[in-house]
Amino acid sequence: MIPTLLANEWRALLRDGRGVMILSLGALLAVVATWTAASTDHRERLGQVAATESARTAWLEREADNPHSRAHYGDYVFRPSGPLAGLDSGLQMVTGRSIRLEAHRQNAAVHVPHREASSLLRFDRLEPSTVLNLLVPLVLVLAGFGTVASERESGRLRLLRIQGARPLSLLLAKSLALWSVGAALAVLVIGSHLVLAKGAAATGPTVAYFVLHLVALWIVAVLVACVSSWARRPGTAAGVLLSLWVTSAIVLPRLAAMTADAFLPLPGRDAFEAAMREDREKGLDGHNPRDERRLEVERQVLEEYGVETKEELPINLGGVLMQADEEYGNQVWDEHFGDLEDQLRSQSAFAGAFSFVNPLQATDRISMAIGGTDLNSHLAFLQQAESHRRSFVKALNDEDAFGGAKTGERGWKADAEFYASFESFRFEPRSLRETLAGQSVELFALALWGLGLTGLLLHSARRLERGGSL
Repeated sequence: MIPTLLANEWRALLRDGRGVMILSLGALLAVVATWTAASTDHRERLGQVAATESARTAWLEREADNPHSRAHYGDYVFRPSGPLAGLDSGLQMVTGRSIRLEAHRQNAAVHVPHREASSLLRFDRLEPSTVLNLLVPLVLVLAGFGTVASERESGRLRLLRIQGARPLSLLLAKSLALWSVGAALAVLVIGSHLVLAKGAAATGPTVAYFVLHLVALWIVAVLVACVSSWARRPGTAAGVLLSLWVTSAIVLPRLAAMTADAFLPLPGRDAFEAAMREDREKGLDGHNPRDERRLEVERQVLEEYGVETKEELPINLGGVLMQADEEYGNQVWDEHFGDLEDQLRSQSAFAGAFSFVNPLQATDRISMAIGGTDLNSHLAFLQQAESHRRSFVKALNDEDAFGGAKTGERGWKADAEFYASFESFRFEPRSLRETLAGQSVELFALALWGLGLTGLLLHSARRLERGGSL
């Protein structure tokens, strides 16, 4: 019975001019969004590769110089695009993707977003994730709000009952028909991405991304069918479903962000940097300021080498002092940036709790995570870049201290071979297992939504059998 009813639903949809128009517009948006996103992602990847090569060339071609001078000259690292950034650019649109690494400070990531969209466009972020997370659910609402209500109004529902169609089979068939529409659009989006994306596809994340949207679209399809079964007239179902879509797609995500910021505010940039400068100069606990730290390190080094003055040392005391200062600075960065990272994660977790009342938000957050463009991926980049900075600065300070220079020899230089031995920064993205583990709240919320909608479907079938409606 269900296959027959499902086939009838598709025939009815294709006979309806409005249904064909809605599906055609959805397919057109899917293809256009995928094509533009693939083009943008390809340019971003080419730009990242070119910038990385340019920075490496500049590092190697610079004349041999003093290691401490090279530490101040620094280097640049660039974060590559996420594995599925062509499907979901996520936070990459607003977070920094390049960092200047240098001695004595931990710099913030910077990024100047491209202004590629016309100023006449209201929305300049039409991409596959927007289509799948927001527009395809809207397509299902527009195509399915009258799927049961219209048949009740026309009397066809009674005829189907007389012909032996059970309410549960009927609702399942209608839910499957709507879900298959969404699944077809998802196949179109992801298939177009695989065709248009230049480079090897990330198989695991792509499959996970597809399964995620199949689950999310099933939740939407069941909800549309259930609401339509409860409404006496199609207009009532349309009003309820459109209100739910606006609330889920627009209102709740903004409310989540505003509430998280209100309850867990981040420190202002000026106050944050001022607090770090104070701890850097005066000590983390208000004691042991910089001058006293330098004198203590100097005393220990003289004692270690058994000499009375700096000039008698067989090494360059300046390099030792610089590394000691660097290590103290790392403690300052760890405390302040660590607190900031904890606050960002707390904000994100707070906003993620809204997934229990908004399945579209849960889908969006998991989508960004799988795409490698979420907050956790950005923080992983920052941590790896800082670890690289510390290793690179320590190697320069050690060469300055023990590479052959003596205290006071400011003109001493390391050769080009030493600088060529430094390896380029390589960002290691998180595995799919780590990614999904970090979205356990959102995954659990989607599972609850799936179970809850299954219960609602059964209840709606029993209610439909009794002839109930709004």
